[in-house]
Amino acid sequence: MPSPHPPPAPALRWRLSLTLMVTLFVAYLDRMNISLALPLMASHYGWSVDETRSHGSTLLTSFYVGYGLANLFLSGAATRLGPRISLMLVILLWSTFTALGAWLSASLTVLLATRFLLGLSEGVHFPMMNVLTQRWFPPQERGRANSVWMAGLLLAICLAPVLLIPLMHAVGWQATFWLLALAGPLLSLPLVWRHVFDRPQDHPAITAQEQMHIDECADPPSAAPADWALWHAMTRPGVLLILASGIAYNIVAVGLSSWLPTYFVATKGLPYADLVYATSLPYVSGVMGLALWSWLGDRTGARAALGALGFIGGGAALWMALHASTLPLSIAGFALAVFSISAFSACEFAIVQRQLPPELMGPGAGIYNGLTTLIGGGAGPVLVSSIIGTQPEGQAQGVAAAIAVCVLAATLLLILARRLRY
Repeated sequence: MPSPHPPPAPALRWRLSLTLMVTLFVAYLDRMNISLALPLMASHYGWSVDETRSHGSTLLTSFYVGYGLANLFLSGAATRLGPRISLMLVILLWSTFTALGAWLSASLTVLLATRFLLGLSEGVHFPMMNVLTQRWFPPQERGRANSVWMAGLLLAICLAPVLLIPLMHAVGWQATFWLLALAGPLLSLPLVWRHVFDRPQDHPAITAQEQMHIDECADPPSAAPADWALWHAMTRPGVLLILASGIAYNIVAVGLSSWLPTYFVATKGLPYADLVYATSLPYVSGVMGLALWSWLGDRTGARAALGALGFIGGGAALWMALHASTLPLSIAGFALAVFSISAFSACEFAIVQRQLPPELMGPGAGIYNGLTTLIGGGAGPVLVSSIIGTQPEGQAQGVAAAIAVCVLAATLLLILARRLRY
């Protein structure tokens, strides 16, 4: 006999977080498609290894320049417009520029412009997701809430080879870009329309119990004037430490994710069709790491210390991966490295959300994400690019750069952990 009381519906705040995960998954496929297409583009246009490194670095970096600038200068306007409308608008924009990248790819200069505009259109995505998470989730849930939508990033990196490499192999990379451009309006946009609202009280189906749960630990507003408060908040020592750590994280994470496909093809001699497992397996471990580290962060509150531990393990694993004598050992090393440094991505935005007051979350997160991406994401592909070379000396430089950045990030986070007295 069925129960007279139906089971409660899943909390609306977790549906929101899952929706943000889907939007980030689609956005990241549009962002990283160029990394998987580079070997095919090099073959199609007849680029040498040096030209592939030069043109690839420029294409990868142009996205992050636009992305960082949008974070810095458009996040305040997007917050005033509202996260819901802003997300719907940028989904349409980044889908358009993904399609244009395929249509106008014959000219390297024009392709660079579409990558810049793609970055510009995706720029306010992270700040708006931070605003929504801070408004919808109490602090003790934010690590897991952030990790739900951050999983979209790792799932995209993990599944992109499985989904895109066979597709590019079958229909070409330009046609694949066109197909990716459809995912935004057909998948992300309807989900945002249905599940994303600027504040819990705006949702027509919010219950009193869920609203009370969200409100019970809400962050207090700042009493300082907005302009002064933003400058004051962003120049506090704790914020500067997490900012520098975020830059270091992006150097390693973006540098590796950008060059890993080309590394396996150009340096390890792996056939392009076999990239599926080589570039997917490391990020499967990243998804598992994200779940573990975010749970530990919410449970203990020691998020900065956990991030430092992850960077220490990540640096050691990178050394193993890039010095491995066999391909399986190299893949295992990258998997362990991604698992380890996912400790930082699991805890990063929960630290930022705790330190910034609600009325400054949008522009503050924009400054944070803009600087970490503009500096770290822009420098990462350049600093790590030498790992695809054939000269041992050049490869050693790329390895040393990545490991040195891991050590620096771990040191900064240990200082931050001491300041926060975890």
